[in-house]
Amino acid sequence: MNIENQKDKPTWEGLEQYFAVEVIEQSKRNAKHWFIAFLVTLAALIGTNVAWLYTAGTYDYVSQDGTGLNNINTGTQGDLENGTESQD
Repeated sequence: MNIENQKDKPTWEGLEQYFAVEVIEQSKRNAKHWFIAFLVTLAALIGTNVAWLYTAGTYDYVSQDGTGLNNINTGTQGDLENGTESQD
């Protein structure tokens, strides 16, 4: 009877092997999740950089009016005369 009980009882080697396999499997799952998170972050970074470059490339920073003067587009438009005003 004693021999049958020893066969059913798990050994330390078997338990160590089982726990080692579980740790490795958990590490594989974690690595896969982190790799997917890295790919999503990388795709977002590349996407925002492409959008920024496209937007910066299509914006007209300097325009030229009919008289040949360059006007920097600062958002304030209107008649601007450089020089002194006459004080009559």
